[in-house]
Amino acid sequence: MSTDSKVEDWIESIVRARLLVASLGESTSPPWWRSQATSQVGMRMLERLFPRTSIAAVLETASRAASLEHDARIGRIGAYHLFRLPVAEEVAVRDFLGTAAGRRSLEHLVRLENADARLEALAELAGDEPAPGSRGPVQCGSVATLFRGRAFCRLCAAYTGGFRAGTPVYPYLEERPE
Repeated sequence: MSTDSKVEDWIESIVRARLLVASLGESTSPPWWRSQATSQVGMRMLERLFPRTSIAAVLETASRAASLEHDARIGRIGAYHLFRLPVAEEVAVRDFLGTAAGRRSLEHLVRLENADARLEALAELAGDEPAPGSRGPVQCGSVATLFRGRAFCRLCAAYTGGFRAGTPVYPYLEERPE
């Protein structure tokens, strides 16, 4: 497997996690953030406004709402989260969304209509990482370990645990190297 392929797989995992967490956060009761971009009505509206890029628009809209909530709970200085990564990673994510592979990845996830299926898909991204039993901000490592370490699995496990327990969690990564 080439390095480019590994990077693309990693970016696809980030995109998948964003859409899953954003849609679960919108649909849980009470919602963790106030948007309805991933609902059937929201998707139809964005499809009318952005016919060729509607799925990317769904992800962008829901991600912005989730990012605002995360920033309010965690802060912006010295911390990153699933919905706000360093600039280079955000550029890579945006570029991936413009590819056919990026669109296919999102199309599959958008079709997961039931929350249990989305939660199961998120749990798969967490792998065998145990979910922390906390609420609110949860430190999951550093940005440096997001690509090469377990930080991404920790993020997904924290969200999975939070959704299953019905308690909002806001996993974050510190800027410092680990």
